[in-house]
Amino acid sequence: MKTKFDKKQYYSIKEIGVMTDVKPYVLRYWETVFLQLKPRKHNGNRRMYTIKDLETIKTIKHLLYEKKFTIKGANEFMKNKSEVKQLVLEFEKNPASVSLKEDIEGIIHILRGNL
Repeated sequence: MKTKFDKKQYYSIKEIGVMTDVKPYVLRYWETVFLQLKPRKHNGNRRMYTIKDLETIKTIKHLLYEKKFTIKGANEFMKNKSEVKQLVLEFEKNPASVSLKEDIEGIIHILRGNL
C-alpha cells in the first residue's frame, strides 16, 4: 500500500512541511541562512526538496528546537560538520597523501570549537 510520502526523488515545500512539522515560511527563511539547504527550483520557481534536504532540515530543526542553538550557533555547527565530512572524504580518497595525525588534529580543533 502506497502512502502519500513514499520515497520520491523530489518533495514539495508543503510535503516537507508536513513531514517535518515546519511551516513553509520558516523553510524559506532557513534557505537564506543555512548554505547547506538549497532545494532545486522547478516549473516557475517551485521549490523541490530531496531526501538530503529533508535530512538537513531535520538536523537544523533538532539544533534549533531541541538543543536550543541560536541561528548563528546552528549555522556554525552545520559549517563545521561539513568541514569534518570534507576532511574524512579527503582521507578516504587518498590516505597516503594526507597525514593521519594532521587530519585528526584538524577534526579535534573543529569539534572543540563547538564545545
